[in-house]
Amino acid sequence: MKHSKHTDLISSIQFAGIIASTIIGVTLLALPRIIVAEVGEAAIIVSITGLMISFISLMALILLGKKYPNHTIMGCNRMLLGKFIGTFFNCLIVILAIIIMGFEVREFAEVLANGLLPNTPIEISIILMIIVCALAGFHNVSTFAYIHFFYLPFILTPVILFFLAFEDIKVYHFLPILGHNLSFKEFMHGALNMASAITNFYVIAMLSPYIKDYNKSLKHGIWGFFLGGATIIYTIVVSLGVFGVVELHKFYWPVLSLSRIIEIPGEVLSRVDAIVLINWIFAVFTTLLSYYFVIVRGTAEIFRTDKYHFIATLMVPVVFIVALVPNNIYEIYRYGIKVAGFAMILYIILPISLFIIGRIRKKVGMQ
Repeated sequence: MKHSKHTDLISSIQFAGIIASTIIGVTLLALPRIIVAEVGEAAIIVSITGLMISFISLMALILLGKKYPNHTIMGCNRMLLGKFIGTFFNCLIVILAIIIMGFEVREFAEVLANGLLPNTPIEISIILMIIVCALAGFHNVSTFAYIHFFYLPFILTPVILFFLAFEDIKVYHFLPILGHNLSFKEFMHGALNMASAITNFYVIAMLSPYIKDYNKSLKHGIWGFFLGGATIIYTIVVSLGVFGVVELHKFYWPVLSLSRIIEIPGEVLSRVDAIVLINWIFAVFTTLLSYYFVIVRGTAEIFRTDKYHFIATLMVPVVFIVALVPNNIYEIYRYGIKVAGFAMILYIILPISLFIIGRIRKKVGMQ
């Protein structure tokens, strides 16, 4: 599907904001525990390695968009792989987005029930968040970009608050930096888990036709990626430094536990954890909104329609049912890691393959 390059445009800076606010999402509260459980004290260097793996996906998507500036990933699939195979991968992208969003909105509801609304059924939290995403509107890409850009400062607020926890950091919690007898297989498994947790910015593959200054998108996209990635790694560093490997295993959402020990001078705020949780909800919303954007706009491209409101409404019960599949929080993470690992492979291999196929066939994007 060809798109106009003259209406409904977003800037490359907004493009960067979308990447950053999408990366800092649902898994932030539990990620330090997940990574430390895999690799122990090597969590920092493993996380940086995972960030670099995820960076490959980002570069592949941006370069593909630069080569075919008038096509989304859906259009590139059909153009380079053929109608049948291209449609198959397009459907796979949408299905993965539905599954991952379902699991992440369920995780959001579980955290909310634990931290803010213990007497509210998780089904209520799930359906309300999905409806909020559906009501955002998907006719205008610029509106989608404005939402991300507006919430980004709020999402980054906990980073400032975590500076107050520096006095509680113990340097020996980081040693040895390569962990205790960590094998290469264990190291890479942890890195891949880290990569799968943050390689959720596939939404940018749907934005190429709408970026008005795409020549700057590479630079700004890298800045957006490292802003989001650095926030994640910073949170892991502070959590590991304060709690250590043994204590981290005791907290299911260590970032929430970290915020509960922070004391603001003058006792201006007595519940820092509530502030962190509220700002985390903003991060959850922007991440889930990105998944819903892929679901709605992707489905619209598959069926060659612009009935975005109808598709957004139709997908509400679909995502809701997926969110209720896991029986508990343990199954959410177990299923989520498997699905995210498969999605990460698709997110890296598919755009790289499309770019290579385009070079071999010497195709150029429609201008």
